[in-house]
Amino acid sequence: MKARSGHIILESRRHYVDLTRVYPEIHKKVVEANRPFVKESEPMVPEVLLEENLRDLRADRKPCGYNRADAFGMRLVFPICDARHPEFYFSKPARTQEVVQITEEVSTMLRRRGIKHAVEYDRLPLGPPRGLPPNVPGGPTISSSY
Repeated sequence: MKARSGHIILESRRHYVDLTRVYPEIHKKVVEANRPFVKESEPMVPEVLLEENLRDLRADRKPCGYNRADAFGMRLVFPICDARHPEFYFSKPARTQEVVQITEEVSTMLRRRGIKHAVEYDRLPLGPPRGLPPNVPGGPTISSSY
């Protein structure tokens, strides 16, 4: 199975603070998934992001996640959503097996810690992959003139 996004929705009695103990492991998995895309000149930002996210989780606030600017990197996003059902998701710009694997691994970690949740895939309204639109007869055409 391949997916663009893997969503983990916590049950209604759970809060962001419940993720405090397991978040360092989640963060480590996302950082490891992004290793091939890290540039040598970049400072070691993941440790700073980990501490900022943990500070937000301890205060029961929505953390920023791990949203790198890399075109093909894995993203960990905590969307603005209903406070009664905290959620986070993993995403990549294309449908990949990697999104499904990391979502299932994190789901297993949460189950072992007794954090009840639901897992869903491809809930984002992303539409088709970006690129040139198909040339439809009778429809608009793309022409370039300089």
